[in-house]
Amino acid sequence: MNFNVLGPLAVQANGIPVNPGSARQRAVLSALLLTPGQPVTAGQLTEAVWPRNPPNDVMANLHSYVSNLRRLLEPNRPPRSRDTVLRREPNGYVLAVHADSIDAVLFERLLHDGRRLLQAGLHQRASRMLESALALWRGSAYPEVSDYALGAQAASRFEELRLLALENLWEARLAEERDLSVVAAELPALTLRFPTRERFSCLLMKALYWSGRRAEAIDAYHRTRRTLAEEYGVDPGAELQELFGSILRGDPIAGCA
Repeated sequence: MNFNVLGPLAVQANGIPVNPGSARQRAVLSALLLTPGQPVTAGQLTEAVWPRNPPNDVMANLHSYVSNLRRLLEPNRPPRSRDTVLRREPNGYVLAVHADSIDAVLFERLLHDGRRLLQAGLHQRASRMLESALALWRGSAYPEVSDYALGAQAASRFEELRLLALENLWEARLAEERDLSVVAAELPALTLRFPTRERFSCLLMKALYWSGRRAEAIDAYHRTRRTLAEEYGVDPGAELQELFGSILRGDPIAGCA
């Protein structure tokens, strides 16, 4: 089976979509997918499914959701045989699935490999790897447990990794020496979407400057500076200021770290 949590929860068995059940049953499965292979207590599942005001019969409801998920995950398991995929252990419930069957785990591996290729100067391969990683996303991460503390933490962490993947992808595309005018035309959308993300501004300024659009690169810096001042009351970081100075002087510029 494959489990997709980088967007609304989706489950496939041999490539065929499987209905993971009601909203609360989906929350149970999502909570288990936060830490596959590790015990999740009944208390943690309760908090994930009912962040506020759990019902009086909470354990009966949990047992029902777990039983339904067991039938979903092991449809051909013989009656009265031991559960192997969703097990009850002394410390809680354990979802025993292969790590790469979860898109979030696969995303992290592809991101790591893409960054390694980028650092090795293999820009085209890095670009393809990072594109594959980002293609796994269909929405926000773990939305079924967004009100659960551990779910919210995981979603925040993966969103940061998603931005890191985007930054590395555009760095790889710039380093490939593609048509920089095309790259420079596409990067502004990211700087508008994430105006305080200095790395995107760095990449945009570099693309504009390399395309012979020095004045626009300077304007891009000033937009970022104003946004940072208005949002956080701070100046751009040292890297962006140094890049700005190089552009003003007309110096050659290196990549963004």
